[in-house]
Amino acid sequence: MATTVNTDTLRRLKSEVGEDTVTALLTVFSDELSQYHSQLSGSPSIEQVREISHAIKSSAASFGADDLAEMARECESRVKQGQQEWMTHHLDELTEMLRGTASTYREMAVEQSFINSLT
Repeated sequence: MATTVNTDTLRRLKSEVGEDTVTALLTVFSDELSQYHSQLSGSPSIEQVREISHAIKSSAASFGADDLAEMARECESRVKQGQQEWMTHHLDELTEMLRGTASTYREMAVEQSFINSLT
């Protein structure tokens, strides 16, 4: 699954914090997603899934990872509604989205031409 990036969100972020800081933030975001991926790749409790989904929801939206933010929102909502079976069937999808998004953002952080295009 390809990662969709909302470049308008990233342009706004770059204009607010500057080029050097946005590069560092993209790296931090990527590292954070990799950590969440590791935590969810084992046998997480349903409470861990809820907590991680909640954390991902806002940070992904802040960085323009809208599809991941929506998936995290849905996961958190389903867990809160007690739909553990749904979550069990979609956990692999969430972890795959985390892996793909982390990889995409890691690549963007080191791709100067991409950073320069955010004007």
